Amino acid sequence: MPKPPFLFTLTCDKRGNVPQDNPSQKTARPLNPLSRLVARAGMSIRSKLLIAFLGITLLMAGLALFGLTALQKANERTEALIRHQERLSAYSDIQGYMGDLVTFALSAAAFDPNKEYGQSNLTRNPSAIFASRVGAAEGDIARIRRRLADEEDTERLTDFIADIRGLRPHASTILELRRAGDLEAISNIVLEQVLPIIFSVRGQAYTTIQSIEKEMAQTARITAQAFLASRQQVIASALIAIGLALLTGFAMSSALIWPVRRIGSTLQTIALGKFNAQVAVPNRDELGDLAAGVNSMSDQLGALYEEVEAQKAELQSWNASLEGKVAKQVDEIERTNRLRRFLPTQVADLIVEGDGSDDPLGVRRGEITVLFADLRGFTSFSNAMPPKQVIGALNAFHASAGPIIDAHGGTIERFLGDGVMVLFGAPVAMDDAAQRALDTALSMMDAVEAALAAFASAPGGASMGLGIGIGSGVATLGQIGFEGRQDYSAIGPAPNLAARLCDKAAAGQILVSHATAWQVENELAPVGPFELKGIGPDVTAFQAIRRAEGL
Repeated sequence: MPKPPFLFTLTCDKRGNVPQDNPSQKTARPLNPLSRLVARAGMSIRSKLLIAFLGITLLMAGLALFGLTALQKANERTEALIRHQERLSAYSDIQGYMGDLVTFALSAAAFDPNKEYGQSNLTRNPSAIFASRVGAAEGDIARIRRRLADEEDTERLTDFIADIRGLRPHASTILELRRAGDLEAISNIVLEQVLPIIFSVRGQAYTTIQSIEKEMAQTARITAQAFLASRQQVIASALIAIGLALLTGFAMSSALIWPVRRIGSTLQTIALGKFNAQVAVPNRDELGDLAAGVNSMSDQLGALYEEVEAQKAELQSWNASLEGKVAKQVDEIERTNRLRRFLPTQVADLIVEGDGSDDPLGVRRGEITVLFADLRGFTSFSNAMPPKQVIGALNAFHASAGPIIDAHGGTIERFLGDGVMVLFGAPVAMDDAAQRALDTALSMMDAVEAALAAFASAPGGASMGLGIGIGSGVATLGQIGFEGRQDYSAIGPAPNLAARLCDKAAAGQILVSHATAWQVENELAPVGPFELKGIGPDVTAFQAIRRAEGL
């Protein structure tokens, strides 16, 4: 199969090498072993990415688990320190309680009520305060025992409570001796019985505090050493995990980006018109399939080039005939626009879409219904009003009547200034032409009266109304005029009868002929007889009962 001349720019030389201007060859750098291993793996790109992400996720999860374990151990050591601190604070409080008891006990031994406060002021008496402080110290130590749940602390604090409880009898005795004023006996009790108990409890609390401080110091050293070791281990694990993640990402990205670049360079070469460019990638995944597709595409582009040339010639032939088709369509559009100037839209479309075998505008005789409408009082109105008002009233009349006529399928034969002539059943025959004409007349009557209401109320204006006549019968239909202007018209008894009935109709009155009355279902009332010029005397007709009259 012959190829375009420029395709031979990439043919091989005598040694079978591809010329150096092939961009796909310039980017052909070898893959590293790990990336090549990933590329040759027989699985989809999605599976490779999922495995890579899973591996990285497992590394991060292992690092996080290791960090959580180290954090858990640090948290346990911190909780131990907090526990030691709570115990230290509790025994320090007990030391403070014992110090207060010593102070109040010594104050009770040296207190003289007659010199300082008087016999009745018991609330500030150190003996009474000492007795109350003994009970308060016992309660405080009991609360500390409940807070410290350690078995050793519970046993020690229970002994403290028992010792403090042993001070109650001595407090009662001191209070009795104070009332008797025997300060020497109080001093003996305080020095020989009360202070030894208090100092014993205070000494045990102090010893416990020293022990707790040693434990805290040892725990703090262990915590610091463990923190340093855990930090080093976490940093080392993080570096290892990051290194493995980067290595995995590099291998994965190289196995994907490298073939993409080669394929892209080959496609650029093909875009320049060198359709024999080929690409080779080691991938056994979607990229390998894509490379195979590119190679197959380059093999077929030569044949497609010839097909494109043939299509180009065919397109030129089509363009030559397109001008004639466009001209024909323009003629049809102009024809449609001309028809719509005097035919309803649906009639104009019917004529344009016809095959020409039956011309609806051709000369024929047919059964039609004709509607004549005329404005009563318009002559007086036009004499009394300015020209703008006169033209405005006419435009309002035709603007309200025109859409109604078009909606009922009527064909406006001509505008008569303050009147209009409408055909029903021509140029296209209708089975219900009479009914459509009467429905049109009833709708026109209401619409025109509403449109002309504003003009009738103008200063100096005269009231206007619409009179309508409808006649049905046979008429001659066709186009009349000359080459520059033609109108579609109806000639015969039906148009004449409709025109004469319109002349007899008063404002707001619709008169229909006998032939029309037989074809409609509306309520009618006989009127007449009338003498109609060109038709005869004693012509009876019917008046349509308007719905607006409520009859």
